Amino acid sequence: MTGNGGAPGDEARSRDISVSIADALDEHQRWLEALRRDLICRLKPDGAFSIEDAHTQCRFGRWFDRHRRSGILEGDMFVRLDRAHQEVHEAARYLAGKAASEERIPADEYDALIGVFEDFRKLAARVAEDYGRPEDVKVAEDEAIAELQGRMTMLAELERESERADRTNTPMCLVMVRPNDLLEVEAKFGDLGIDRVVAGLAARLYANLRPYDAVYRYGRSEFLICLPGTDVPQACAVTKRLSEAVDGAPFVLSESVETGISARFGIARTDARTTVQQILDRASRAANMAGTAAGERIMVWSAEVEN
Repeated sequence: MTGNGGAPGDEARSRDISVSIADALDEHQRWLEALRRDLICRLKPDGAFSIEDAHTQCRFGRWFDRHRRSGILEGDMFVRLDRAHQEVHEAARYLAGKAASEERIPADEYDALIGVFEDFRKLAARVAEDYGRPEDVKVAEDEAIAELQGRMTMLAELERESERADRTNTPMCLVMVRPNDLLEVEAKFGDLGIDRVVAGLAARLYANLRPYDAVYRYGRSEFLICLPGTDVPQACAVTKRLSEAVDGAPFVLSESVETGISARFGIARTDARTTVQQILDRASRAANMAGTAAGERIMVWSAEVEN
């Protein structure tokens, strides 16, 4: 499946699908966090979780239903995505009903919710990757402002996570993801090629992380990942899996063109004596120091390495 058949209408359709899938991942990530909070804190879940057709009421469900009726969402992949989306909401409705009745929720039933959510997230990420970003768009002034606002939001969220880690005495790591080979991609395929590689990279990162990990766009082609409750050895294991996912298959640029890339990863652990911005800078410098050969693409920041 590819997102661009060459016609302007195809590009508009492809962009709508790609953006809406990314929005769905973000929407349902927050949705799951809200339900998890209610379950852990033994609060009565919001009534929206208990609606029988809740999958048609969320923003993504309304978008999906509208476009399905118009005939632009065709093929087995969209049928599977629709089914996975519905199963996520049904699993949440079942657990919300138990919580509202103050019944005990067995671990296997909670694990089932997480399992169907992961299935939905991976499938959605696959669709987003296959469609990619369909058009070459120059960064307008208002988009630059939006990027700055996004960076400020990211820092505020990282500050909250860091404070929580300090308060609960749990580890947290930041990972900078810096793709290689983009100059070659740009030389061959232009800005459109880079945009599609970046969209595909984002999808693979989302598909291989936990629901409560966070992924932030950092600059045009880089990403920053926040791994709460994760120490350095665990972060290395996660990052190795991400590196293998990036290397595992080429990125689709058009119906007939694919390209492979790799990425470097810089890891830095937070601590109570160091600001989030400093930790972020450490992760960035570690990514700079990482090599480009297989087995050398992951670097953990330390004072010894810095010096």
